[in-house]
Amino acid sequence: MKKFNYKKRFHLFKDMKFLHRMILIYLIGGIIPLLVMSIYTNMQTRKMMINVTEETQSEELSVLGSSLRESMTVLDNVARLLCDNDEILKIANRNYKNKTQFYRDYRKANTVILDYINFYEQDISNIKIYLKNPSIDIYDLERIDNLSYLKESIKYQSWYKETIENKNKGYWYFGQMSADMDQTMQISRVILNKNGDVTGIVTVLIQYDKTKTALTQRSHDTAILYNDYYWISGNFSLIEYPFLKEEMRKIEKSRASKRISYGVEEYLVAYERIQMDDSDDFYSLVSIQDYQDIMTDVNRISLQAFVPEIIGILLSVVLIFAFAISYSNRMYQLRIQMHRVAQGEYDKVEPIEGNDEIGELYTELEQMMKDIRLLMSNVVDEQVQKEKLHTRQKEVEFKMLASQINPHFLYNTLETIRMKAVVNHQPEIVELVKMLAKTMRYNIQVTDRLVTLKEELQMVEYYLKIQEYRFGDRIKSELIIDPEVDGKAYILPLTIQPFVENAFVHGLEQKENDGRLTVHVHRKEQEIYIEIKDNGCGMDYYELGRLRKTMRDESGDDMHIGVRNVSQRIRILYGSEYGVEVDSTRDLGTKVLIHIPYQTENPQNVEFIR
Repeated sequence: MKKFNYKKRFHLFKDMKFLHRMILIYLIGGIIPLLVMSIYTNMQTRKMMINVTEETQSEELSVLGSSLRESMTVLDNVARLLCDNDEILKIANRNYKNKTQFYRDYRKANTVILDYINFYEQDISNIKIYLKNPSIDIYDLERIDNLSYLKESIKYQSWYKETIENKNKGYWYFGQMSADMDQTMQISRVILNKNGDVTGIVTVLIQYDKTKTALTQRSHDTAILYNDYYWISGNFSLIEYPFLKEEMRKIEKSRASKRISYGVEEYLVAYERIQMDDSDDFYSLVSIQDYQDIMTDVNRISLQAFVPEIIGILLSVVLIFAFAISYSNRMYQLRIQMHRVAQGEYDKVEPIEGNDEIGELYTELEQMMKDIRLLMSNVVDEQVQKEKLHTRQKEVEFKMLASQINPHFLYNTLETIRMKAVVNHQPEIVELVKMLAKTMRYNIQVTDRLVTLKEELQMVEYYLKIQEYRFGDRIKSELIIDPEVDGKAYILPLTIQPFVENAFVHGLEQKENDGRLTVHVHRKEQEIYIEIKDNGCGMDYYELGRLRKTMRDESGDDMHIGVRNVSQRIRILYGSEYGVEVDSTRDLGTKVLIHIPYQTENPQNVEFIR
């Protein structure tokens, strides 16, 4: 398997032009997430719309079912009330002697029946009472609409048998009560006498036209079925959906909404079962909608939602192209100006206007040009200064070499003197010769390399001890190093000793007694201050001025060459903000302050003298 080269792919991205990179970033960060989100949102919207359609169809069917259930509840309650009504019970159980008595009771009973019909005209279409009372003339009953004699032929009909068997419940039935009546939904209940015998049957018929109108006005195919088998009414026929009865038998819930596949077609079926509490029979409301019709509406709405997104994407593509081209042109202009700066053609650089990143980069480029010019000028000046200082240094070295004795001869001589002193048990001479040899070796081997502050101060300490042997109690010297000063900090060699030596030669040697010299090293943040203070003869105003001028100038008298070299070397290495300050007063003494940066790492990356 070939290994995927990530570095190569990354380099391909780095090599892309800005315009192409902007387009790629726009695709990755804009178009692709937008398309993914749009597709995901569209899928969720489609799913939600389908769910809403299913819920809406189920709710609409539920509303229709609630209306039908309310009507059935009204029919059931009216049937109960009529079976227990005194006027109905009287006309069903009384033994009439004449027609006058019967018609008088009939008018009262009929008033009760008509009151119910008129009051519940939205739910009840008719009320029919079948009487078994033999004292009522059959001819008279045939002339009355709401009353009928319970003939033998009726007793053989299924609805009558079911009503008698369910005399404590009532029986819901769909069909014809008689040959001269239309099919309809109704409830029948028995009228009992005091002995519990059946003396009549009350039937209450539903206002069928109301239900039928509600069904036929629906946009979806909707129908009412009796016990899931017999089609009652609706705006479609069971022949159109031969699978419906079989599928409805599988539904166990009283309310359901499911998708059914039949052949290549799919349908959304909503089902609502309506059953009274005291009845085993039930009615079913069924609504069927072609699933393809639902998806057509969903797709149309989804397409309408996609159009603004497509327009927005196209508009954003145009804008990003315009922006990327504009920005790429500005980048190209900046590259040209940078190339001219790199070639040193500063006069050909053209300004780039604007406050964006390109404008800010050009401002930085312009500042860089000024800095380069200034730096080149400073480098030239510094190089000239270094060359002059190097020349002066060589001259000093030449003069020093001219007056030096062969170092090996001098060291061998000093070592011979030290061994003689050891043999003669002269420890002071031994120590004095040892310190003098180390001091001379340090001075002779000094170069431009940096040394540690500890080494430099050790040489100063040797020098002070030698002078202490020389002058005794006439001159007291003290070396003070503050605790925060790190001895590993780097310093130019022979920075302190020339000023200490000047303090003895020009200031303290003329003191007959009570001479004092203090070397104090202290630190302030990232800077070191070395203070050399004596109470010698000092200098007057003019002598001090000449010394300061000598320290500033590259040329001067040879008497202060060491001091001048130290001052100039510090300024060259560390900058003009560092250096040496001298303050002196005639007959009161002199104070020298050496100011250098605090560095614990060798900035020149060289080893110090050992």
